[in-house]
Amino acid sequence: MRPAGPVDARWVPALLLCLVLGQAAPTWPASTAAAVSLGCAALASATLTLRLRIRRTGSSRVRTGAATAVVLAGLCGAVLVQHIAVERSGREQVGWIETLDAGGPVRLEVTAQGPATAGDSRFGPSWTRPVTVQRFGHPLRPLTPPAEATLTGTGSPDAAANGAEVLCVVAEPRPADGALFLAARAAPESGGCGEGPTAASSGPTGRDVLRARFREAAADGVGLAPELVPGLVLGDRTAQSEQTDQAMKDAGLSHLSAVSGANCALLLGTVALALRSLRCPRGVVLGAGLAVLGVFVLVVGPEPSVLRAAVMGALGALAVFLGRGRQAFGLLCAGGTLLLVSVPDLAGEVAFHLSLTATAGIVLVAAPVDRWLHGRLGRVLPDLAARGLSSSLAVTLAAHLACQPILLAMTGTVSLWAVPANLVAAPAVAPVTVLGTLAAALVVPAPWAAAPLLWTVQWPAAWIGVTAAAASAAPGAVRPWPEGALGIALGALLTAATLAGFHAVLVLERRPTAPVRRVGRSARDARVRVPAGVVLAAVLAASATGAAAAVLVPRPAGTVPEGWAVAVCDVGQGDMTVFRSGPGSAVVADAGPDPAAASRCLDDLRIERVDALLLTHLHADHAAGAPGLSGPRAAAVVRHGAWSGSGGGGGEEPGLDAPAGSTPLATGDEDRAGDVAWRVLLADPRAAEQNDSSAQLLVTVTTPAGPVTTLVTGDMEQEASAAWAAGTRSDAAPPPRVDLLKVAHHGARNGGLDVPRRVRARLQAISVGADNTYGHPAAATVAGLEELGPVLRTDRHGTVALVPGPDARLTPYTVRPPT
Repeated sequence: MRPAGPVDARWVPALLLCLVLGQAAPTWPASTAAAVSLGCAALASATLTLRLRIRRTGSSRVRTGAATAVVLAGLCGAVLVQHIAVERSGREQVGWIETLDAGGPVRLEVTAQGPATAGDSRFGPSWTRPVTVQRFGHPLRPLTPPAEATLTGTGSPDAAANGAEVLCVVAEPRPADGALFLAARAAPESGGCGEGPTAASSGPTGRDVLRARFREAAADGVGLAPELVPGLVLGDRTAQSEQTDQAMKDAGLSHLSAVSGANCALLLGTVALALRSLRCPRGVVLGAGLAVLGVFVLVVGPEPSVLRAAVMGALGALAVFLGRGRQAFGLLCAGGTLLLVSVPDLAGEVAFHLSLTATAGIVLVAAPVDRWLHGRLGRVLPDLAARGLSSSLAVTLAAHLACQPILLAMTGTVSLWAVPANLVAAPAVAPVTVLGTLAAALVVPAPWAAAPLLWTVQWPAAWIGVTAAAASAAPGAVRPWPEGALGIALGALLTAATLAGFHAVLVLERRPTAPVRRVGRSARDARVRVPAGVVLAAVLAASATGAAAAVLVPRPAGTVPEGWAVAVCDVGQGDMTVFRSGPGSAVVADAGPDPAAASRCLDDLRIERVDALLLTHLHADHAAGAPGLSGPRAAAVVRHGAWSGSGGGGGEEPGLDAPAGSTPLATGDEDRAGDVAWRVLLADPRAAEQNDSSAQLLVTVTTPAGPVTTLVTGDMEQEASAAWAAGTRSDAAPPPRVDLLKVAHHGARNGGLDVPRRVRARLQAISVGADNTYGHPAAATVAGLEELGPVLRTDRHGTVALVPGPDARLTPYTVRPPT
């Protein structure tokens, strides 16, 4: 078999340089950007001159190729930085940069790029809407080019003037991580700001009408299909609930709900297959495919992410049309570079990085891996099944492994089920994309024709929803990656193993295979020489696999790590935290709703004696499990949070009676049992609601690695916790910095984020039951907590014991997987 040709990597330096400059240059003054642009151009010019001299002397192709790469990198870098410099210079001249630096409210005329979507904030319901800023200030000044931003506000999406395309709003600009957020100070008004011609006429765009009609047409369906179909087809996630959106993310399937290169590739493949079956010339096939792709972009919306996906799909079609499949990687790098030069803002988008790496992984190693897998699967499966499974597995593995380092840096978590979930969902993606896109084209002019297509599409879409729900609820769905030096080292090892593995596949693919092999006595010794790079890749892959397995695979049930200090118990929809006070003894804060679950947690932790039971308040989900601490493990001391009100307050369940022999907790109380010391920071029996009367406990465990501090917050809600965190209470000092925070009220929306922001814990634990009817934890709360640090959840991680290490680091170990 003829060996594969070399990979064209001449565009790689240009792509990497543009990625770096695209993120760094927007923060430079215009003069600095112009100087860097001139420097890149000078480097390209000098290298080009040197290349011409090398060519005259007949030097090696390697040197010529390297010179070409430098020339391309210099030219593209110069154009990109000059592009950014011109934009920044224009914005500096009109005062936009100074407006952003000032940070105060400013009047803006914006053009909406899509409908407003509902969200949650710690202040209640909120909305977000993508916009571009056309004019700003008083008097209005035009902004050229317009700035892309996200407009946010409080209330329902109706407050965002959803039916208008042009809005006038007073908002506070808030740049963050390369993106611009506009916090509306009041509800935006439809139409322009009344000075001169507006950027566009008011009223919904054709794209908005199409999306609204499509959502309505897909509203009647099975399972999660009504929520998923608009996103799977048009990238419109407005119909997705918080739970569905989180399930798709946890299962590693959220990329299906955004327009990606996969959507474009499926459309182009369908058009090519249909036209080639009619024996149309390749030129007609290519033209028709690109035309369909252009219409698709207009329908979905020419946003940067959509343009990126379309360009990747078009490049793939061009590679196939020209018959240069081996040069797909070069085309990918060239296309990515030209996209960055045209739209420098893409350099700061994680989706762009993921798209590049996923596509690179597929074009580099998916084909040889597919051939290798097909040869082995074909021995045990029918050829058709082996071919389908091998291709799906090869593409999924290549894309996932290529993206994993970026996902790890972005989320700090890793999933055990992302690859299997994508494999299971893969057969449903093609019919949803192809038939759904055809339905979207017909839903406005011929809704009767779109109806049967949408009825057909709902079944594979519902299958994707079932897959997401099952994978997100499976043990190990979301596992935290180690922090500190260990996490960085393991991440570097994983990245090195991925790169080495890809290199090994390319090396082995290029090895020639002899068409005729001599056999018999005259045959030479069949010694297979394995390249050193392949051996190194195997060693790195084995090491990375072992490291990832140590993070992904939960410890066996009942296995307690040595030296644990604190454990967060999985007792269902309730709270129970155990603090180790000595060999076989502990102090327990809250006991959950079920005596059997409380007793089981103590069994798992090998606790024989309970020195003290501290109940933050007497709601059943915190105190009903107290009878589980009975017999030899009956608590020596029982204290409880007191409340002088009646009923549950605020619609909550009524409180339980205090356990016999227990005494109320009061602000300032403190005690010690063995290695555990606890103090009541705040206990308000006169609170308006019983949740707010929850005793706030600071528990310190003395360990050989140093003290471990934990703040147990009970169910205190937002208003009370905000006042406490702000230091406005005269009866209690604000909460201190701690190592571990037991998040209030099971991560509910009304728990607020004021206390977490105040204490800045190294680890935040949410004690919550799987599939609870309260919708805990709220997606907005989890997102806010993740911005502050890693989050541990009992519904996903089970009962977890924390082992203190150097630098006050807490390492979590699963004692019992979630039930």
